[in-house]
Amino acid sequence: MSFFQNDTLAANNPAVPIQDLGNIYEPPPVSFTFETIGWTVLGALLMIGLLVGIFFLIRHYLKNRYRREALAALSTVGSEGQNFPQVFVILKRVAIEVFGREKVGALFGSSWLGFLDKTGKNVAMNRYEKEINALIYQDQLPDYQVQQAILSEAKKWIRTHAG
Repeated sequence: MSFFQNDTLAANNPAVPIQDLGNIYEPPPVSFTFETIGWTVLGALLMIGLLVGIFFLIRHYLKNRYRREALAALSTVGSEGQNFPQVFVILKRVAIEVFGREKVGALFGSSWLGFLDKTGKNVAMNRYEKEINALIYQDQLPDYQVQQAILSEAKKWIRTHAG
């Protein structure tokens, strides 16, 4: 224990005045600069990541242009009742663009509505099969609520279909 008792600093000892300690030398201030290679590498990686992210955003935006155009066309069809059969023309065009003419071109009736139900998320076009068949084959326009429901299902299919 006596070893620790003799090891005291002069500054804590009231017998030694602080003036006798001499000048205090401070090191030069540390400059904060980006001179090391790590900062350059980190900056380059961040820029590359940003460019890759922008590339994928632009690609996603351009890839989904057909969806935006189809939704805009559906919004004009929905405002006019006599153009309501155009909903199915728009759906067929979108399906042909996404899935190909060979797979979609020959579909009609319940097989077409089943295809829409199968490829869209939570889409239920088969529910309105009777009204849709009456519209297409007998030129009988369904009532306003059914039109809005079919239009809503068509918009949902365009937003959620998996290509």
